[in-house]
Amino acid sequence: MADGGRRADATPARVRFMLLLGAVLATSLATGCATIPSSGPVGSAPTPAPPGGGGVSGGGLIVEGPQPGWTPEQVVSGFLLASASFAHHNATAREYLTPGASRLWQPGAQVTILAGTPSVYQQTGRFSGQGNQASVEVSWQELATLDASGQYTARGGTARQQAQTFTLEKVNGQWRIDAMPSPDGSKVSHQLLLPAALFRLDYAPRNLYFYGQPGGQLPAAQPDQLLVPAPVFVPVQSSDLVATLVNDLRHDPGGWLENGAVTAFPPGSRLRKIQVLSGPPGDKTAIVDIGLPHGTPRPTVQAMAAQLVWTLTSPAYSPPLIQAVKLKINGRLWAPRSGDTVQSLAEYSRYIPPESRPQNLYYVSANGSVRMFGQQAHSVAVPGQAGTGEVLLSKIAVSMNGHYLAGVGGPAARSTVYTEDLAAAAKEHATARVGGLRIRLTGTRFSTPSWDSAGDLWVAGRVRGQPGVWVIPAASGGKPVPVSLPVGMGPVTGLRVAPDGVRIALIVGTGASAHMMVGAITRSGGAVFITQAVTLAPGLPGPPTALTWYDEDHLLAISQAANGTRLWEVPVNGDLPIPKSPQPGMVSITAAGPQNALYAGVSGGRLDSSVALGEPFRDITTGSAATYPG
Repeated sequence: MADGGRRADATPARVRFMLLLGAVLATSLATGCATIPSSGPVGSAPTPAPPGGGGVSGGGLIVEGPQPGWTPEQVVSGFLLASASFAHHNATAREYLTPGASRLWQPGAQVTILAGTPSVYQQTGRFSGQGNQASVEVSWQELATLDASGQYTARGGTARQQAQTFTLEKVNGQWRIDAMPSPDGSKVSHQLLLPAALFRLDYAPRNLYFYGQPGGQLPAAQPDQLLVPAPVFVPVQSSDLVATLVNDLRHDPGGWLENGAVTAFPPGSRLRKIQVLSGPPGDKTAIVDIGLPHGTPRPTVQAMAAQLVWTLTSPAYSPPLIQAVKLKINGRLWAPRSGDTVQSLAEYSRYIPPESRPQNLYYVSANGSVRMFGQQAHSVAVPGQAGTGEVLLSKIAVSMNGHYLAGVGGPAARSTVYTEDLAAAAKEHATARVGGLRIRLTGTRFSTPSWDSAGDLWVAGRVRGQPGVWVIPAASGGKPVPVSLPVGMGPVTGLRVAPDGVRIALIVGTGASAHMMVGAITRSGGAVFITQAVTLAPGLPGPPTALTWYDEDHLLAISQAANGTRLWEVPVNGDLPIPKSPQPGMVSITAAGPQNALYAGVSGGRLDSSVALGEPFRDITTGSAATYPG
C-alpha cells in the first residue's frame, strides 16, 4: 500500500480516536470515587489518584462497548479506549473481542505508555472469504513502559515508533477482533497499550519502602538503617491495592533498586488478612495481619512495621491510602515498645533522612575562600586552608556531618580533587594548615563532588584520559576506588548521592546528548557498583547541566535550551519534569528540602536565593558553588 493511501486511511481513524478519547476523559472527570471497604478479607478498594500527576482525583473510566455498523478501524479504536477500564476483568474491552481472542488476552501489570494518540488505519486489500476478515494496523510512539513490579521506565531520547496489526472477523454481522499481536510471539497476549492521558487516569504513583543494604547488612542487624523509597505506579481501580502493596514488601525490590535495598520480611512470611476500618478519605486505619515463622526476632518485626507504615501512610506523590496501621502477627495484635498498637508516620520518622532541620550553606567567595552561612545573617570563613583562599576551588561539597570539605581546583585541563578535615582544623586555631587541603585525585573535567551517608566522597571525571566515577574515603590515607558502571552507560558528567546513601542521581553524556538517570549503589567487599540505572525527566527541553536532591522523591535540575536556562522539579519515579521559576544564567543549584532556601549560582559570579520552590530568586552576594552538606 502506498504511503499516501496510508495517510488518507489513518487520518479519519485518528480523529475518531481523539474524539472518543476526549469524551472518555470528560466523562471520567465528572465521576465520583469509590471508597475503601470498612471490613472484609484481604483486599482494598480503588484509591483516588492525586490532582496534578499520576491520575485524576475522581475515579474510574466509563466506556462503551462496540456499536452496530462500526468499521474495523472504529472497533480497534474503541478497544484501545476500553482497555483503560479494568472493571470486572476488562469486561467492556472484551466485548470487542471474539470469544477465542478474549481467552488469549490476559493483560497484566505490564503496560506500554504511548506518547500520544495512536494512528489506526485499515490495511486495504487485506480481506478474505466473503469480506468477513480484515486487518487494522496501529502505530504509535512509545513514551515509557511499566513492568510487572509497577516500575515506570521512560524511554531515553526520541520516542520509538512502533506498529502492530490486529486481525478482525465478522461475528453476527459485526466486526470483532479475532487476533491481537503478542510482542513475545506467544499465542497469549499480555499487552496493554495506553496513551499517556489514559495512563494518568488509570495509574497513581506511590512508594514502596525498603532498607538500604550498605555492605550487605540486613536491617535486623542495623535497626537504625534508613528506608529507601521504591517508586511504583499502581492501578487506581484495583480492588486489592492495599494487599498488593503489602505483598510487594515481602520480597526484595527489583529493577534499578535490585541489590541496593532489601526487605525486612523474612522468608516464609505471608499476608493473612487486611481489614480497613471505615472513616473519611485519608483518615482510615488498616489492620494488617502477617503470618511469620515462629521465633521471628522482635527487631525484625519492628523493621517490618516501619516498612508497612511508610508504604501505606506516606503522602509521597499521592494522598495517603490510610492514616494509621495496626499490625497483627499470626493473628495477635503487636505493639512497639511505646505500647500503642495504632502506628503512624510520627512513630517512624527516624527511618527517613530528616528534611526539616535548618542547614548551613557553604560557598566560594569572590576571593576564593570557602565561607559558611549559619543561622546568623552574615557569613564566616570555614576553618583550615580552604577558608584562606590559598587554593582556588571552583566546586565544593561538605560532608553530611559537617566534618569534611571536598573541593575541585585547577584548570579544566588539569584538575585536582582535595579534601580537608574541617573538624580538626577548628580545634587548632594557631595555624590554618592543620588539617589542610590534601590532594586525593588528579585528572580533568571533574564534576561537583558529593558526600554519601557513610562519609565517602563521590566524583565523576577523567583520570589518565579515561572517564569514570570514583569513591574517595574521607580518611586522608584512603585510595580512590573506581566505580563499576552499567554496560553501555556514557560518560558521567554530574552526580549527587541521595541522603539515604543508596540512590544516586547522574547526568550522563555530554552536550545535546546529556540526560538524567537514577541508579542504586551496591558494595561487595571493597568494590562499589552501580548495576542498573533508569532515565529521568523525559521530554526535558535542552540537556541538563546541574542537579541536586530536593527531597526524598524529587530532584532539581537546570537545563540549557536555546532560550536560556530553566529550573525543573524532577520526580524520581520517572514521571514528567515540572517547570519552575525561570532564572537566566543559572550554572548551579542547591537545595535541602522545603525548610531551607534554594540557592542558584548564576553567570558572572553571583548567588541568587529563593525562599521556596516556585518563588522568585533575588540577588544575595558575590560567590559561586553554593552547597548544603551532602
